[in-house]
Amino acid sequence: MKPYIIRSERADDYHSISEVNAAAFDYSYRMGEATLVNVLRSRKAFDPDLSLVAELDRRVIGHVLFSPQQVVVGGKVLDAVLLAPIAVDPAFQKKGVGSQLINEGHRRAKEKGCHFSLLLGHPSYYPRFGYQPNMWSSSNVLLPLNDIPSLSKSVKERRIQAADLEGLSAMWDIWHQGIDMAFKPDASVTAWISPSKTIQAAAIDIDGHLSGYLRYDINHPEKILSILARDTESLVELCAYLKSRLKADSDSRFLSMPISPESYGRLKEPIPYRTEVSTGPEKMIKILNENSPIVEYCNGVMSGELSPGSIIWPVEFDVC
Repeated sequence: MKPYIIRSERADDYHSISEVNAAAFDYSYRMGEATLVNVLRSRKAFDPDLSLVAELDRRVIGHVLFSPQQVVVGGKVLDAVLLAPIAVDPAFQKKGVGSQLINEGHRRAKEKGCHFSLLLGHPSYYPRFGYQPNMWSSSNVLLPLNDIPSLSKSVKERRIQAADLEGLSAMWDIWHQGIDMAFKPDASVTAWISPSKTIQAAAIDIDGHLSGYLRYDINHPEKILSILARDTESLVELCAYLKSRLKADSDSRFLSMPISPESYGRLKEPIPYRTEVSTGPEKMIKILNENSPIVEYCNGVMSGELSPGSIIWPVEFDVC
């Protein structure tokens, strides 16, 4: 194979990058990761130096994107990157192109001061790059629908506005207090609004006051992707509202909320619940800074002293 170069993406690469991702990810009839790259590129924190292409004879044959993220780890906000997606033209796969892209991305992310890289990926591929498995989780609190009371107040969904950001950020801080790991949304409206046609992301007014945030599949309101509330009373009203949205013929028995058991357990007189926590070898972290608090976190998870932090994926990933 001829020598190829690894470099930062340019504006004139956008179409070629979409072509590579469309060719590499053929699991559905949709654009999938090709669309995801375009959406991630519009983020406030996007860094073109971390969107890398492999070029051979002026042709883009591979691409990887490391998205900068602020992550709360043990109460401290750390700069990190999320590796997704990575794509290599099928004609050039298994020739080391992907490895070169990943290694260069790690080098650049470390140089920019990022503490670690996080991904959801193949458990037998990424450990070769230093990724440690079972490092984070997906946590849900399941509320029996029969235990959720009926609506007692006026609950309305509306489009998120810039004036809501301070209030939503304050709610996020309340719900994630004391959590071992969580993505912190950007201070921008687009960090809260979903790009998907089937995902509803809305500010919630209760009796005319901003009191929460909901992100859920409009076809399955019982399966929530993200939820925030001003207080316990507001959370109960949100749950009652979602229960009222269920179709009459729904066979759902629980409302599933992506809230850590620790956060929900701090509520006063919460609705009875059970928890659902899922980790696995595909949920990985690579340490980029050996002097970072992320080292203590990873050691704590591996020893069993800490529970794997609960990750809620950013809105951009609703397109996949």
